[in-house]
Amino acid sequence: MKKYNDRTRCREGYEVDHVISLQIGGSNDIENLFPQLYCGKWNAHKKDLLEGRLHYLVCKGRLTLPEAQEAIRTDWIKAYKKYMPKEAR
Repeated sequence: MKKYNDRTRCREGYEVDHVISLQIGGSNDIENLFPQLYCGKWNAHKKDLLEGRLHYLVCKGRLTLPEAQEAIRTDWIKAYKKYMPKEAR
């Protein structure tokens, strides 16, 4: 059985994260949850920043909700590189 907070792999641990965040219409269904590392370059903290950015863009009408959901669902790192301001990268 896999230990999701195995600190030998990542001292900071993990969080149970949403594939599509709640702020852009995701759900708490088990199919929308996964363990996300706190360490490494592409970690939970960076994904949290992207989630906030996508929410902002949807609210400002710069991105549709389906576009935001698809971007984060299919490849959140690619979405981060596309939608985050350069100074946040």
